[in-house]
Amino acid sequence: MADDKLSVLIGMPQGYWKFFDDETTQNLINAHPNVLVETTGDPERYAKRLPETDGAIVIDFGIAPEVLNPGSRLRWVHSIRAGTEDLLTPELIAAEHVAFTACEGPHAPLIAEHMVLLMLSLARQMPGRIKDQENHRWGKDTQGNVRHASTQMLGNTIAILGVGQIGENLARICKVGFGMKVLGMSRTSRGCEHVDRYFDRSDLHEALGEADVVGLCLALTPSTKGIIGKAEFEAMKPTGLLINAARGGVINEDALVDAMNAGTIGGAGLDTVGEEPLSEDSPLWDLPNTIITPHAAALTGGVGAEVGNFMIENIRRFADGQPLLGAVHRHEGY
Repeated sequence: MADDKLSVLIGMPQGYWKFFDDETTQNLINAHPNVLVETTGDPERYAKRLPETDGAIVIDFGIAPEVLNPGSRLRWVHSIRAGTEDLLTPELIAAEHVAFTACEGPHAPLIAEHMVLLMLSLARQMPGRIKDQENHRWGKDTQGNVRHASTQMLGNTIAILGVGQIGENLARICKVGFGMKVLGMSRTSRGCEHVDRYFDRSDLHEALGEADVVGLCLALTPSTKGIIGKAEFEAMKPTGLLINAARGGVINEDALVDAMNAGTIGGAGLDTVGEEPLSEDSPLWDLPNTIITPHAAALTGGVGAEVGNFMIENIRRFADGQPLLGAVHRHEGY
């Protein structure tokens, strides 16, 4: 390996590589003339090569603590996921000499789109209607009575917890597309034009009581773990819908099971859960008016090109000593 070139290692399980077509992969390899880019889907090869690289772009393979020492070669870590809690170890938090970035930008509109899918599916009682279809059962009698009553989103209220890039995209769709009133909880960013009113965490219960839909877009940190629990479910409307595309840990799942079975809230759409993959015997599978998707909100056919372009731009910036995109505030967890 040429001594005058930087080395960037891209590591992810083989299944993720199918989202990157040959052209995108080749563009990654050729991102910068002064960077040697190596790609791998083999965790053992990744672990072997990691100590010899200047930058690591990674999903699921992790960062060994020993490569984060000041005397080591590594100077940049990039999370292919928008979320960073799996990489944000105490060692990486302490390694101020290592830049840390994440791919939230390319994922944001895709995740927001998926959240809207879950919201509309629950509002229109699609879980029950799909079961009717599977059972060859017409869900309306001769008097016009329907088995599953729908709720419209037009003019309703959504409370978005975490108004970063994902939350901003969700706010835009809900405001412009459905004329919804948008409430937003955000610690750091309060400039979204589609949010009608921002609120602090101290006012969370009031906002939950006002909302018809609660969208969770916030990072999983010690302060947000279990932010939605028994008291929060009790603060929501009985018809309220909970949509989670953040991390499963932001919800107390035992409290969710109790709330759904008791009819405390009206529905739940979960793209993430506390333990993934979800075990076959989890009570979450059997909850009424609940939709579970396998942490796949951003896994669309076009995501590889968008994420690839983001990574290419950051490789170029890394090589040229320019500010990197998607900088993570490591001490805050996002």
